[in-house]
This record gives sequence, structure tokens and C-alpha cells, in this order.
Amino acid sequence: MANSPAHSFLSRPLPGEDERLRWAWDRYTQEHLDSYLVSGVEDPRINFQSILTRALIADSLFSGRFDALIDAEWRFGLCLTWLLERLRNVPDGWSILDHLENRDEAQCPHFLIETYHALQHDDCPIPDYISQALSNFLAPALVTCVPALSVFERLWNETLARCPEAFLSVLEAGCGSANDYRFIVSHGLAGFVRYTGFDISAKNIANARRRFPDVDFTQASVFDIPAETGEYEYVFAHDLFEHLSPPAFDKALSEVLRVAKKEVWLSFFNMDDIPNHEFHDVGKYHLNRLSVNRTVEFMLEHASHVDVVDIPRLVSSKFGYGAYYNQRARTLIVTV
Repeated sequence: MANSPAHSFLSRPLPGEDERLRWAWDRYTQEHLDSYLVSGVEDPRINFQSILTRALIADSLFSGRFDALIDAEWRFGLCLTWLLERLRNVPDGWSILDHLENRDEAQCPHFLIETYHALQHDDCPIPDYISQALSNFLAPALVTCVPALSVFERLWNETLARCPEAFLSVLEAGCGSANDYRFIVSHGLAGFVRYTGFDISAKNIANARRRFPDVDFTQASVFDIPAETGEYEYVFAHDLFEHLSPPAFDKALSEVLRVAKKEVWLSFFNMDDIPNHEFHDVGKYHLNRLSVNRTVEFMLEHASHVDVVDIPRLVSSKFGYGAYYNQRARTLIVTV
């Protein structure tokens, strides 16, 4: 990886960019930020990209050891995501159970029916989270407190408790109010990582420190990460880069690559197979549609390899389901 920026504008300041990003978050209350992006389909317990980040941590610690558990958790995430979306409109879990029992593919997708019946077998090592979820989904207000959502938290804790001591360093850019870290903890992974998180918002960092006072959470900018080159083995970020101006986008990518020693895992919510980025300035903020190819090309100027995980295609290939709720979800796994 190059030690200096490949483009001259990367070394120039970005007037007002930090202030605009800070305003975009700090205009909300601390209480709102603490619950933002951690419920519904964005709940990191069921969101595919959050599951993938935790899977990458687990696989980096214990290569290939948990493939079956990771696949089972992805299936769990897809099932609970579908149920959440369906029950938001029709909060009647008992009728869905009836459709599942009768294998009614006009009402329920095949993967859900298949999973439900597999979970009924006495020798299945996974608890029947579908029945558990549906028996609790009596109204939309209850969707964030269903015990079924914690099934894989328990399974990962039990599994990792039997693992030998291992350790890696991880930096999260744009950590929010410990949105994903709180589930790294709840899934039993925190004891295996030296974690640091930073965010531009003072309110987010205050929330994160309140939840985890002994963890290194720092208010900082992705354009000037307070870390040495290659200081962290792994760096990850979720839903950050769609909100940056064109020069800020390139500079932020360069920074996360600079501080990573092994890999960078970047999850995007609005990335597509389009020829060029579509940058949209919405007042003090950006809401961009990013190009897979343009982003990969930039990465390869600084890194050795990039794997593109097309989340909808992954869902389709693994589970035969082509209607994942976010068709523009992509994760890039970058080998530095």
C-alpha cells in the first residue's frame, strides 16, 4: 500500500465536511441516536451485513471453524427479517404458523417453510426460533423485544466459551452509539478483540462510553484517523461512505486503508453495478448511490485484492430467495 495519497487533493483539507457530518448526527437527541439503526431490519442480530462483520471477526480468529454456524445465523437473519417485514403489516403470528405447517408457498417463501420444518426435528441443534418469534409477534410494538432475536447470541457464547485463547485488533469507523459493538459483546466476541471505535458525533460517543466505559471510544474524523499506519489488523465500517462528498469519499477510503494492517471490511447500503458514482447533495448532507466498479478501482490503487459480497445475490444463491429487502447492499472485503 502506498504511504502517500495517490491523488493530490487527498492531502488538502476538506472545508466544512466534518462540521456538516457532525451536524447531521448531533441535530438528533442522544436518546434517538442510541436506538437508531439497532431495531427492525437494521437490528445487528439479524441484519446480514452485521452478521457478516461478526463472521469475519470469528473466521479471522478461528479460520473455517464456524462455517456451519455462520450459515445457520445467516438463515436465521433472513427468516427473522422476512417475518419482521410481514408482521409490520399483518401482526398475526398464528396465521403464519398455520401457513408454515401446511407448506403454503403462496403465503410464505420456500426458505422459511424449509427452515421451520427443519427446526422441528428433535436432533436439530438450533432452537425453534420461528415458532418462538411468531408466538411473541402479537403487535408491531413488540418486534424489538422478542426472545427469538437472542437465539444466536446464546449459541455463539456457548461455542466461543470452548475456544482457545486468541486475539486480534479491530478499529470501527463511524461506530455510532456502539451500534454494532454492543452485539460483538453480546455474541461473546469482545474477549477476543482489542476494539477501538470512533465517530464524528459527540452524542454518539457519549452513548457508547455510557454503555461501555472501559472500551476505547473516541470522537474523531474518518478524514484524520488518530492511528498509526497499519496500527489495526482489521478495520470495518457500516453505512458511512454514502454520506460523503466526492473528495471526502476518496480521502476517507484512503484513511481506513492506511490504518489497516490486514483487511478492511466496508458495508454499503446504497451501492450498485452502475458505471459511475451518483453523488447527491441534500443540503448539508449527502445521500449517494455508489458504483461497485469505481470503488473497487480506487481500492486497488492502495490495496492488493478486493472481494465484493453482493448481499442480495448471496441471499439468492444460499437460500433461493430473490427479494432481499435491500437490493443495493454490498460489503467489500479488502486485503491490504
